[in-house]
Amino acid sequence: MSKILIMIKLSIIIVSYNTASLLKDCISSILLSSFSFDYEIIVVDNHSTDNTLEMLKSFPSIKIISNTKNLLFAQANNLGASIAKGKYLLLLNSDTLIWGDNIDKLVKYFDTVDDSVICIGPKILNEDRSVQSEGNLGMTHWDMIVKHFKVGQIFPKFVIKGVLPPGTYRFNKNTPHAVAWVSGACMLIRADLYSSVGGLNEKLEFYGEEPEFGFRTSNLGYRTLYYPYSEIIHLGGKSTPQSFREKEMSLRRYTILVEQTVGYSYAIWTSRITRFSYFLKYLMTFKSSIRLLIRYETDVIKYIKLKLKNSPEKDHL
Repeated sequence: MSKILIMIKLSIIIVSYNTASLLKDCISSILLSSFSFDYEIIVVDNHSTDNTLEMLKSFPSIKIISNTKNLLFAQANNLGASIAKGKYLLLLNSDTLIWGDNIDKLVKYFDTVDDSVICIGPKILNEDRSVQSEGNLGMTHWDMIVKHFKVGQIFPKFVIKGVLPPGTYRFNKNTPHAVAWVSGACMLIRADLYSSVGGLNEKLEFYGEEPEFGFRTSNLGYRTLYYPYSEIIHLGGKSTPQSFREKEMSLRRYTILVEQTVGYSYAIWTSRITRFSYFLKYLMTFKSSIRLLIRYETDVIKYIKLKLKNSPEKDHL
């Protein structure tokens, strides 16, 4: 007798690692929200050493995968997706909160789009309801300038429209539109396509899974959309103090990701633009200097040359 697969509308996958209190609040917010369809919650615990597993006993309806080691974000999500029964997968961080019918609206909107759409993300808010993320347009030189130097807040829209390449700047963030990728804090993805494209890239150990997923699926002909009429809160998105050196290390990993997705020359210049914006911020707070900028500029270029020496565009430097 053949096995009958019971398909439901939505599988919510949450990866946890020592976030028992946040996870409890996240799950509670889901259960208090409004849904017009069946859904399941799958928690993939990455070998937490706090009371996460004990806490989860208070939610008997939840499916739990308890790993014997920390599989990190990508592999844990892929593991959760492998047992999911939903038509859609909602990859949700454990430090998020949802309310009302926000996820219901997101899923219903997905039902209205064409088959080229693989992923949709909502508006991500900070705890104080300020905007944290509205999707990301890309990694080109102009995208980096717009993002880091707040071009849209400095110049009138007609000036930006006349100078920047088409598609670089969003003129209306309050309407659904295509983006390069959405925040990994909340990604709604078609389950069949998630499986066919190989899920999240497990080679990215620290971060960058969502932009890599966006660019990889775009190259396969799929689209990612931003849907502003659905909102969630991401507690982990609050700004945290970072030293210039910590940002430098983060940027190095980001540079490798850029090179893998949009090319070597972009990796060099997006690195320089991003780092220069960091420098200006720290200069204004008396935490940096010209000497520091020059030293790190030399350091990062050496690093990029070393890591990307096999790139066909390496001679552009």
